Amino acid sequence: MILYDGAMGTYYRWLHKEDNALLEEVNLSNPDRIKQIHQAYIKAGATKIKTNTFAAFPLMLEKTEAEVKKIVRAAWHIANEAINELNAREFVKVVGDIGPFFLLQPGLDDVQAQNEKAYLDLVKIFLDIGVNEFLFETQEQLSELLPAIQLIAKYNPQAKITVAFSVNQNGFTRTGLRLRDLLAEAEKIPQITFTGLNCNLGPTMLSQVFVEHANFSKFCYFGPNSGLPERDLGRGRGGAEAEYFAKSCQRAWDYGAYQLGGCCGTNPLDIRALSDIFKKQKRGTLRQTDFKTPTDSEKQKISDGYISSEHISAKIDLQAISEDSKISISQQTKSWYEKLLAGEQIIAIEYDTPTKADTDTYLKKIAQLQAAGMDLMTIADNPNGQTRIDSALMAARIKNELKVEVLPHFTCRDRNLVAIHSLLLGLVTCGVHQVLAVTGDPIPLEDRNQVKSVFNVNSQSLLRYISQLNEELAQPFILCAALNVNVPRFDKEMKKTLHKVEAGAQVFLTQPIFTDQARENLALAKQELGDQIKILAGVMPLVSQKNALFMKYEMSGIDIPDRIIDLYANKTREEAENLALQIAGDAMYKLSESADGFYLITPFQRTHLTAQLCREWKEKGLEKEQFKS
Repeated sequence: MILYDGAMGTYYRWLHKEDNALLEEVNLSNPDRIKQIHQAYIKAGATKIKTNTFAAFPLMLEKTEAEVKKIVRAAWHIANEAINELNAREFVKVVGDIGPFFLLQPGLDDVQAQNEKAYLDLVKIFLDIGVNEFLFETQEQLSELLPAIQLIAKYNPQAKITVAFSVNQNGFTRTGLRLRDLLAEAEKIPQITFTGLNCNLGPTMLSQVFVEHANFSKFCYFGPNSGLPERDLGRGRGGAEAEYFAKSCQRAWDYGAYQLGGCCGTNPLDIRALSDIFKKQKRGTLRQTDFKTPTDSEKQKISDGYISSEHISAKIDLQAISEDSKISISQQTKSWYEKLLAGEQIIAIEYDTPTKADTDTYLKKIAQLQAAGMDLMTIADNPNGQTRIDSALMAARIKNELKVEVLPHFTCRDRNLVAIHSLLLGLVTCGVHQVLAVTGDPIPLEDRNQVKSVFNVNSQSLLRYISQLNEELAQPFILCAALNVNVPRFDKEMKKTLHKVEAGAQVFLTQPIFTDQARENLALAKQELGDQIKILAGVMPLVSQKNALFMKYEMSGIDIPDRIIDLYANKTREEAENLALQIAGDAMYKLSESADGFYLITPFQRTHLTAQLCREWKEKGLEKEQFKS
């Protein structure tokens, strides 16, 4: 067995509650405290001691490179001194510890290049010191580590490199990457010696994730938290808690986790308990070589122990019979996406949910849009950061009550990945199989003291997350994303768009288009993306001059020419609505050459306008000259 130490950070905070300094700074301000913790873990049985350098990046510590170099050198000296004072050099080694770099420098276009440099700079310091064993822990990706890993191997071919990933219970990182794919990639990289898991989950849940991925040959490091995250993970833990922690690692050990340790909330008692239980055990031999990811039913069987395989088979057979009975119905009508793939121009209409719980009028208006020929309805997710009825829940209701295909928007602002994953599974059960992944508008400034944005991921990583979730679904989600054709530097927007395609995007919806330049950008995007990627061009009827001015000056990503704004001067409501229909109809005609369909945005709940545009296009769309204003 190889036994790593436990948490430095949370244990330090528990011992020294009065000290609010950055943990890495303590290497310089109070090195004896760090040394005492190292020695406590060595006395508990640890054979690998991590340097106190988890977040030793200049940008994260807000230090200069010279200051960080002093911090890292001090950390290395303290760990070695702790070993030497205990005469433990023969059986205890120091490991250079590198945590995730996740701070983005404003104004830097190439985020990956910035992150790669951060890891490289830290590794160079370790190499100068003479470190020959490294732990990249709590990582959420692999690609940005590779230059640093290759540098280590170049200067010290004998160095040992372990990469430990942090994932949720479903096996995904916060950035939307799937653990199985990361481990498969790591298997192909000869410079990586070992892989593993740490942080985020307690020993029972993390053991389950470990077992589900136990077919990878390098996969052997296991460092769970003391439990699920709490406000004070550094709380005092007694012998009974430590014994439970260690025993809960047994299943991971049995499946090949022979490098054990602890993460947030663990202390020397936990390491002592691990040592007592596993130091005399033979290495686990249940590692799987031909592994298939368990279904949700099989996972339930594993954890609960009472669902028989016969019951699982019976459920599957009944479901198959049920699905067969629907085939004749589904073959009679094309879905909105099948129409797109067949070359038909479809119409999607955005109609946002109410701010109050009364939905009677809302549902009646949806029925009117449906009668007008709407192919797909879209619902924004709390646009402008203002609270409305949840888009996913309402999409499920509309789908089941009105049989309307609904595209709920999913922002990265309001939910973490746990909540997003849960809602996605709920949508599947309700028959909603398309989502639009967007980053989301910011919270209004006046609300930010009480309401905080989440932003676990951005739209690109959310797309990747759902794309990988799709591989586990009988009917995968159709992935939609936003395309802004109004930006001044459209080459940069296209670069982001191509990244979204790589992440799984199949359909793009644009912001409302009013300018010739935006139409040209749409044509360029269609040419570059090709026929397989579909684009719905945004069209929004402007209902007054005030509305047009607001959209131009207060809504991001929308450009409205002054000549259009001037047309609304001194118009009555009826005159303005007629003008809105004319301008929108003309826009649809001009956009039809490049767009695969249209994304009509309903202004101020005036569904009669978008319904009329939809109805007239459906009736006259094939004779576009008649539709032109």
